[in-house]
Amino acid sequence: MAISGGNKVLKTHEIIIAVGAICLAFGLTLFFAGHWELPSEGFVGETAPEIEFESASGQKMSLSDKRGSVVLVNFWASWCAPCIEEMPSLSMLEQHLKKRGFVLLAFNIGESGSDVLKGKLPSSKMPGNLVFNFPKEQLKPYSIDSIPVSILIDKDGKIQKVYRGPQNWMNIRTIQEIENLINK
Repeated sequence: MAISGGNKVLKTHEIIIAVGAICLAFGLTLFFAGHWELPSEGFVGETAPEIEFESASGQKMSLSDKRGSVVLVNFWASWCAPCIEEMPSLSMLEQHLKKRGFVLLAFNIGESGSDVLKGKLPSSKMPGNLVFNFPKEQLKPYSIDSIPVSILIDKDGKIQKVYRGPQNWMNIRTIQEIENLINK
């Protein structure tokens, strides 16, 4: 089959390639338009949306219960390799700052129990506040479209920074950002 296009006759494989290229370009445009449209626009400076959850010990808690501390909320899942990669540095950050008014809450967005971690990392390399039990619909205001995502919240419950993708949480600049909020 061939289609006449001006002075050139397009063959079937050329049509398929052209349509495929157009579809790929359109798909990539949609993907990156949503993926890179960070919720930090209009999000930083706002009060962090409430999340009610159950601690590992079964105690009912909420994000607003942590006011007075600097909080880093991390959204992750055990099937997300970059999420697992950043867990040891999150754990080190938590250990380094927890006695100074810092709280790390690592919300697992896709699974319901810590048994999903078997064989992924030793517990010594995992943060202490892994949260599995919370209504997932509470995450809607956070506009999470990829993980890992971490949100730094000041002592007044206001969002100060959104971190996209895996981080080296022991990076001196990141530690200084968090310490500056702790010292305010």
